[in-house]
Amino acid sequence: MFKLRFLVLAAILFLCLNAKAQTSSNISIGAEFGLPSGNFLSLSGIGLGASAKADFPVSPQVALTVNAGIMNFFGKRNQLINVRDLTYIPLKAGVKYQSQSFYAEAQVGAGLSINGQRNVVIWSPGIGNQFKLSGRNKLDVGIRYEAWAGKNETNILGINNSSSKGFAGIRVAYVFGL
Repeated sequence: MFKLRFLVLAAILFLCLNAKAQTSSNISIGAEFGLPSGNFLSLSGIGLGASAKADFPVSPQVALTVNAGIMNFFGKRNQLINVRDLTYIPLKAGVKYQSQSFYAEAQVGAGLSINGQRNVVIWSPGIGNQFKLSGRNKLDVGIRYEAWAGKNETNILGINNSSSKGFAGIRVAYVFGL
């Protein structure tokens, strides 16, 4: 029984390694834009950031992804309220399905707070397209919905302190083909 399990595991590993050899990994660096939605609009009007993402293919159409960056949502300010900025380091991992230049992906991870807020759990489905540039390099344009689950610490009456924040994210990145 042990030999059968070992042979099956070895065959799966061999197939994955051979499939990976057919495509190449890549790294992208890009700008992030966040457009808050729902109750998150009472805290911020826009978010800006930057990120680096790496894709590790496991088959010609499927890749595992890791993503790290920084994202700042500017707090709303007026004569009555002054909500401080929400600044996080999102760390995400996921899976990407790519067909020609179009892709769909899903990621999960954590958002580590920089300015004293609580850390958040992140989940994010998205789609995008990669446009060929020179050589193996590409321009990646993606859009996603991203949700952050974690209570914020705003205690001002009438301001959202719900346990989740959501936004539409737009990423424009330069992809370095390796």
